[in-house]
Amino acid sequence: MKGSSIYVSAPELEALHDAAGYLSAILEAASGDTANLIAAKAGLHSIIEKIQASARQTKVKAVKRAAEKE
Repeated sequence: MKGSSIYVSAPELEALHDAAGYLSAILEAASGDTANLIAAKAGLHSIIEKIQASARQTKVKAVKRAAEKE
């Protein structure tokens, strides 16, 4: 879905980080074919990075708006 937006709360973002940590632990303990786990972990990290980038952009926009009002 190109251009989709969702709201992610701080607890939800923390849960995503926790899930990434659990996947890392599972990967370390896994033997055999782990391609699906690796792909899941990469996808999860991609989502986390996009959420964090969006949050940074939102903060920058807010600072710019505040500066323009002064």
